[in-house]
Amino acid sequence: MNAYSFTQATSEALSQHDILKDVLHDPQFKAWGVLAAEYSKDAPVAMGNTLSVEKTQLKPVIQFTLNPEEKSPKVHDKDLFTLVVTDPDAPSRTDKKWSEYCHYVEADLKVLDHSATSSASHVSEPQFVSAELKNGTVLQQYQGPAPPKGTGKHRYVFVLYKQPDGVTGKQFTTIKDRPNWGFGEPATGVHRWATENKLEPVSVNFFYAETKWLNR
Repeated sequence: MNAYSFTQATSEALSQHDILKDVLHDPQFKAWGVLAAEYSKDAPVAMGNTLSVEKTQLKPVIQFTLNPEEKSPKVHDKDLFTLVVTDPDAPSRTDKKWSEYCHYVEADLKVLDHSATSSASHVSEPQFVSAELKNGTVLQQYQGPAPPKGTGKHRYVFVLYKQPDGVTGKQFTTIKDRPNWGFGEPATGVHRWATENKLEPVSVNFFYAETKWLNR
């Protein structure tokens, strides 16, 4: 997939599933690259696919792949990133009293190209460069999906943010609770917290999960 079609396809998926409206609050968002999450070989997160609740209870492996588009921002060795997982459909798509629900926050992540020389100043050469995101500072432990029965499919949204230069996770405002990201206001979540901490969205991925009634 070329850079143009990647950017277009990503924007269309995020718009179609109301991620831009409900989570990012930015209709002009353009991803820097692909944020890949995989719970297992048969449970990848794939821009709106449906995964079972049972398969998503452990923290997935996360990778970031830069978009080779020439105008894409560059990622430098000193850059730090924050990864979040948030549910804008808590307890349901129409009832926002717990929305958004914070499922995971990890700050101070780095994106490094291990194939590059140590003297390289950045890793965004004009080709795909993929690196696992890890060894960050966990601010909220991962909590797997647990959508209430009868509330339909929930969107579980992964957002990767770039931190301001020189700012680490210990300087962020505290997340006081998981429902409403601790703000105590329905339909409030990561966008407000990210804005407080001057975080810039870099890439997004998401999946659906639902707890179904057992057949009697």
